[in-house]
Amino acid sequence: MSAALGAALKKIAVALLSDPKTLKKVVGIVLTLLVAVIMPIAAVIAIFSSDFEIDVDEFQRLTVQNLTAEQRADLQFMEDTGNAIQTELTGRGQEKRLKEALVLFVFALGDFAHEPDFAAKLAGCFVEGQTHAGLIAAVNAAFGTDIDPDDFKKIMSFVNRQIVDVARSQLGNVGGEPYWSWYGFPSRVEWCACFVSWCADQCGYIDSGIMPKFSGCSQGVNWFQARNLWMDGSATPTSGMIIFFDWLENGTQDGSPDHVGIVEKVENGRVYTIEGNSGDACQQNSYPIGYFEILGYGVPKYEIGGTEDDSESNSPAQGA
Repeated sequence: MSAALGAALKKIAVALLSDPKTLKKVVGIVLTLLVAVIMPIAAVIAIFSSDFEIDVDEFQRLTVQNLTAEQRADLQFMEDTGNAIQTELTGRGQEKRLKEALVLFVFALGDFAHEPDFAAKLAGCFVEGQTHAGLIAAVNAAFGTDIDPDDFKKIMSFVNRQIVDVARSQLGNVGGEPYWSWYGFPSRVEWCACFVSWCADQCGYIDSGIMPKFSGCSQGVNWFQARNLWMDGSATPTSGMIIFFDWLENGTQDGSPDHVGIVEKVENGRVYTIEGNSGDACQQNSYPIGYFEILGYGVPKYEIGGTEDDSESNSPAQGA
């Protein structure tokens, strides 16, 4: 991949991935370009499929059959390199950082991928507790690049916050059966926490330690607070945060969480949410920032992967 093409693709990626509306309009063109030139099919699907129903086998077949022999060889090389990066990260105990490494590989480091030690060199840039700026500084030092940390942050912000798109795709569900049955309950329970956990699982956040699996709101609050990933209800959240409520009952609040949802967006002084078990359905709601019944927010550590290995809370407590 030429330096000019790499730079152009990086700019395209930042612009598109920062604006999901634009992404949807031109996704066909971008998918074709990325698949044919630089991206393994698996990575394309992982990044772009949350908004679309894709027949993966048919997509791969149609894409590959239209590639030239040279493009097929390039595609295989990219997939092999991705596998090598995963192996190197796993050997360093950094397997949860694979998504970040693949984004760097695809959008910034293609010119270096043929170096014999590329995968090990890239994996060596990842250490525990890094910020985005720290990671990009390490990559720039290792490869002599000039990657902009803000560009990387924009791409990762879109890639990591798929949970909002997953939640949005479930609007209109009534009764919550897909979520409480997935959790393991044989019959209906209060399912708001099961819904949030199900959405997180669809994005791989539970396996990667970014979010817990919880069926009771208190479990979720405790998990975020224990890891210093908690924000008071008076604060202004951002898209993808987990919102917990303490309902006013009989004129009082007890300080314990009664309900949980996902922050969809914040606009004009209001927090817009997607909540399961809101009137026994998946619904969009909104509240003023700092609304008195908002207990607080869980703040998933999307930007640097998971925080702990013990991401699951399987006790049978139920949320509202």
